[in-house]
Amino acid sequence: MWRTVCAAAIGLLFVPSAVVSQTSRDLQGFWTAAVPGTYDLTDPRGGEIRVEEVASAARGNVRKPNASRVVDPPDGQIPYQPWAKSKHAELRANVDNPTKPEHIDTQNRCLPDGALRDLMHGAFRIVQTTGYVFILGEENYGYRVIPLDGRPHLGRDLKLWMGDSRGRWEGNTLVVDVTNSNGKPRLDMVGNFYGEGVRFVERFTRVAPGTLDYRVTVEDPAVYTRPWTLAARFTRAYDDHYEFLEDACHEGEQSADKMLIRPGAPVP
Repeated sequence: MWRTVCAAAIGLLFVPSAVVSQTSRDLQGFWTAAVPGTYDLTDPRGGEIRVEEVASAARGNVRKPNASRVVDPPDGQIPYQPWAKSKHAELRANVDNPTKPEHIDTQNRCLPDGALRDLMHGAFRIVQTTGYVFILGEENYGYRVIPLDGRPHLGRDLKLWMGDSRGRWEGNTLVVDVTNSNGKPRLDMVGNFYGEGVRFVERFTRVAPGTLDYRVTVEDPAVYTRPWTLAARFTRAYDDHYEFLEDACHEGEQSADKMLIRPGAPVP
C-alpha cells in the first residue's frame, strides 16, 4: 500500500529537471556515496567487502581500516554516554549471533533505514518541485517528503521511522532539519544507534555538476555526550532515464538467516 501511495505522490508532483533553474540549487538526479556501505560508520565499507575481510581474518591477515565518516569529534568515534557505549558494545558483539535474533540489524530485517542511513545504503534520487524536495531510496524503499514553506514540525508525540523533515535554503545549501524519530533504526550493521530524541541537521551542497557535499550534525543528549558530525561525498549514480529496480526485501523473507556467521561454521 505505502509503495503505491509513494508512487502516486511522485507521479503527481514530479517536475522534470529542465523546469528547475539550472543553478547550484539544482540537486536533482540519482546519487550514491563515493564510499558506499553501512557496515560501520566509523569504518565504512560494503557487505561484499565485509565477507572478504572475514575470510582474510581467518587466514591471519589484518586489514587496514578506512577513514571514519565521523569528522567531529576528531577521533572519528561517536561520543556515546557511558550506558549507550555499553549498549553499543553488546549490539556489536552479537551482530551475527543466531541465539540473539533481537540484535540482528534492522536493515537485514527489511525495516526502514532512517533518514541518515538511507543515504549511505545505496543509490537515492532527489526530486525538486515548487515548495518541496523529495528523497527516494533505492533499497528498502525509504523516502522523504521535505516541505520548504517554513511549516512547523509534527507534534512531538508522533514518531516515525524516517523522522519528520523540514527544509530551507541557506545560499546554495539545502538545510534539512529532521526530528520526530521513533528511535528504532540503526546507523549501521554493527549497532551504532540513536534514540527518540535525536535531531539531524543535514546540509546538501552541490560543489560540481556530478558531486554533492553532505554534512549532518547529530544531536541526542540522552544518548551522546555532545553533538557529532558526519561527512560524505555523493556522486552521480545513473542518468535521468534510470528506474529503480525492485528491492524484494519483505517481512518473512528468508535471506537474513544466511547472513549470520555462526561460531564454528565454515568461513564464506
